[in-house]
Amino acid sequence: LMSFSDEQFRCLNVDISMKHSQYTISKSSGRTYVLYNTLFNSMLTLSDTEFAQYEALEFTDLELLEPLVNNGFLIPDYVDEYKRYNYYKSVLSDQLPMSMHYTLTVTSRCNARCIYCYEAGIEPSDMSLDVAKSFVKTALHSDGDIEITWFGGEPLLKPDLISYISRELKKSQREFNAGIITNGSLLTKEMIENQFPLWNIKWVQITLDGMAKEYLKRKRYYNSSEDIFNRVIENIGYLKSNQIPVSIRLNIDTDNQDECIKVAHYLKDKFRESDYVMVYPSFLYGSDRSLQEEHERIDCASNVYALFPPELDLLTCTAKVHPCFITQRHSIVIDTDGSILACDGDVGRQHTKYADIFAVSNFDTLEKPFGMLPKVRRLCETCPYFPKCGGGCVNSYGNSCQYDACFMERYKTEFLLNRLMQSLK
Repeated sequence: LMSFSDEQFRCLNVDISMKHSQYTISKSSGRTYVLYNTLFNSMLTLSDTEFAQYEALEFTDLELLEPLVNNGFLIPDYVDEYKRYNYYKSVLSDQLPMSMHYTLTVTSRCNARCIYCYEAGIEPSDMSLDVAKSFVKTALHSDGDIEITWFGGEPLLKPDLISYISRELKKSQREFNAGIITNGSLLTKEMIENQFPLWNIKWVQITLDGMAKEYLKRKRYYNSSEDIFNRVIENIGYLKSNQIPVSIRLNIDTDNQDECIKVAHYLKDKFRESDYVMVYPSFLYGSDRSLQEEHERIDCASNVYALFPPELDLLTCTAKVHPCFITQRHSIVIDTDGSILACDGDVGRQHTKYADIFAVSNFDTLEKPFGMLPKVRRLCETCPYFPKCGGGCVNSYGNSCQYDACFMERYKTEFLLNRLMQSLK
């Protein structure tokens, strides 16, 4: 707290009226209460009598005031915590090291037709060699470490283009790391062992939406066969054997939530305690199949996290400075035609286009238009999970379900706190 300016923080004074921090979560186990502040990562244990004083803001034990104030659980009435959070972000945004992160859409074509795909309806296209050359030239004239996500469509439909860009960067002795988002069906043992080192692949994301029957029904591969599910599982095994971390995403809605829990159990048993296989839930949004109730999402996420727990350092890491691509100056999405976008969810539609690869000499000076960033909704500003989530997906604010915008940090935090409370019983 002392790192804030005098206008943001004043020392405790008996004449200052105090209020509860809106970024505090309270949990109880028997007669023990735990307070956790998501902005300052502070945690405090209270007895039931101490908690009653805290709740009522009426203290018979004045020694209790100091830890409550010093750890941000009680703040002066005049403090606007949302402005305090923004002050915090402005300080950290200038201090945290930032790599240049490029999401390269090498193709919008895909060998599947997922029922929920947000790219459905866009014109299929491939990145041209001219766009690839222009990216390499511009990236080499830009500062910062290079982080690349190979993106699609299905990026493994264009392995030659990925190889070209990787070779050109390496020929210039420019260090870079990369990851790939793929459905995993086109992976092979030979590709993982021979091409992934050239591509500098450090992580892979694959989606599984249920066991074999449900998976095939939702993926709708053009050349579908019953062995695709097993092939993807086999490829996950190859990635594990080559010590390449793979994150398996479960896209969950009302139709498949039970199937996603089944596949999570299956993967837990298949890849027992592997450090290279992680499974995580993600809730589909924007349709009548979305989980509408918060408790449904909490329960479903908790069932997955019980098998694949999130990292405990979520409770101690800094509050989110940049919640998503659209708010990050150094996160750049390049579409197949060379359009530079602010959001990877806008591939093929280009509502967030703000530049063109052929019109920029380096990426360092690119600025996303201020008016492109929607204002954080009031519902998020006052949410106790806001410093961990950062306001979520601003493009989902208009959805009928208010929870569609929530990032998974909200559910991870809830799970970790509940697990902590269970350990106190």
